[in-house]
Amino acid sequence: MAEITVLMPTYNRPEHLSAALETLAGQFEREVPFSVVVVDDGSVPAVELDPGAFPFRLIFLRLEKNCGRSAARNAGLAVVDSPLVVFLDDDMRVLPGFIRAYREAIDPAGRAVGLGSVCFHPDIPRDALTRYLETRGIAKLKADEPIPFRYFLTYNSAVPTFLLREAGGFSERVRAWGGEDIELAWRLQKHGARFVRVPQARAYHAHRRRLEDVLSLSESFARECMPVLFDEDPVFITQLRADLLGPVRYAKRNRWKRNAIRFVTTPCISHRVEALVKRHLGARWPMWVFDYLIASAWRRGLDQAHARGEEQE
Repeated sequence: MAEITVLMPTYNRPEHLSAALETLAGQFEREVPFSVVVVDDGSVPAVELDPGAFPFRLIFLRLEKNCGRSAARNAGLAVVDSPLVVFLDDDMRVLPGFIRAYREAIDPAGRAVGLGSVCFHPDIPRDALTRYLETRGIAKLKADEPIPFRYFLTYNSAVPTFLLREAGGFSERVRAWGGEDIELAWRLQKHGARFVRVPQARAYHAHRRRLEDVLSLSESFARECMPVLFDEDPVFITQLRADLLGPVRYAKRNRWKRNAIRFVTTPCISHRVEALVKRHLGARWPMWVFDYLIASAWRRGLDQAHARGEEQE
């Protein structure tokens, strides 16, 4: 039995998947055995893989239709037989020592959850947006600062298998992009998980999104995922700043501050800022500008979800 299983969902990105598996093949060491589970989440055309082409054991699953990242990962978890699961996205390229770093840092019998290090692939041009994205999450924390659960991301992380099963795996109510990580992290924390850095578990992110794509996904996250998360546990209302960005139904504190934030994030202002930044992405924009644009996208998504709810009533 392998000590570690790398679990990787994929959807309509065969070229990314092939490159990710190639870098994992370069990790193979007989003294650090690992297996890989790939779940094709209903790609069209279907992904084709030859399990015998890799030095590690490859388990390949295919879902007949696109069910979302949560369902794909749960399907993969069902066949995991190792004590430690490493989550990896299909557009990651792992660097030497990746598997060994998680093996040495995370006790499969403990409750530590490992978060690896991610930066953009050297072939991806640098601009203000890539600089911003590389300095979010745990990258903006001091080395000795505790890691909040909301910084857990499944594009490069490791979780003991028993802890995942104890927490119940991923919520399949969360189907849209971006919500499954934080929802699982909250339940892991309630089951005693603590989140730790594993900086030697390094990976390159080989996929760069345009600013408009980042903002569109952020808006979709607020519209499709946040209401589900709020229904799962009201703690997410304040964790995701919906009490300040969202409709009045979420307002709980600092109403004057909420009103000010709602004013500056109105579409007529935020769209002008977005257009200006897109025209000059090579400029050295301060990081708070992108925080502002994402907050404005969240505000739009929350308003859309609220309007949709009123129409359905």
